[in-house]
Amino acid sequence: MKHFVHPELGGLELTCQMLLDPGQSHSLLVYTAIPGSESHEKLQLLSVIGTQALGPA
Repeated sequence: MKHFVHPELGGLELTCQMLLDPGQSHSLLVYTAIPGSESHEKLQLLSVIGTQALGPA
């Protein structure tokens, strides 16, 4: 479990998977939230608002 703090949404708890391509020495980190969790709801909100600020301009 990894902990992140988003400037607009606050704390997020995400699980991390590392996918490796040993032939190319590449790796991909995939962060996901547990479905139904508060972090999952925050990620869904983030997918809608994108880079828009939530507070006053």
